[in-house]
Amino acid sequence: GQIYSGTSTDRTRKYNCLIRINKDSTINFIYNCHNNDVYAEHYGTIKKANDTLYHISSTLTIGQYCMKTFDEDTLYIRLDSSIARQLDKIEVEYSDGKTRSLYQGYDNQGKPVEMLKISVNKKLFNRNKGTDYINITINRKNAVYGNWLRFRIPFGAAASFIKGQRNDFNVVIKNGQMWSVGEPLMQTGHLKLKMKTGT
Repeated sequence: GQIYSGTSTDRTRKYNCLIRINKDSTINFIYNCHNNDVYAEHYGTIKKANDTLYHISSTLTIGQYCMKTFDEDTLYIRLDSSIARQLDKIEVEYSDGKTRSLYQGYDNQGKPVEMLKISVNKKLFNRNKGTDYINITINRKNAVYGNWLRFRIPFGAAASFIKGQRNDFNVVIKNGQMWSVGEPLMQTGHLKLKMKTGT
């Protein structure tokens, strides 16, 4: 396969972007921000339209998007019902790296939980620099590199895990580069990527 990586061209917020084209014309499309406070993985297909133009059609397999918290004394984790049952290990770790707790996305009867509400230790999670974030690791691996997915949630924010959204867009592939054309992608805007590896 081939891996193209780079960034979005949106001036307001840059996303790290990666598209892997697999040998069977399927693709993995991943984008994130610097500490994975926003993260998304899509899986889909790529089809050639002409010599350099291709159409990518993909579906979100997992996304983590921060939203404003409801209460600063509580860490909220919103779980889309279509993904909650898959999350049987949600590890919340304070910035000290020592204090951790484990949760799951479903109750004792196996029903998905829409919202986890976790009381926080105010001494370890507050507005002060160095304690102004919590890390969340889930039992899901990055589709390209295979490392466990880990997200940094800043103080004042809540985590939100979703899946299922469609993402269709066009790209040009030429001279070891890939860039999006036409309508910009919904979250990232346009992309400009370079080939990282090829087989």
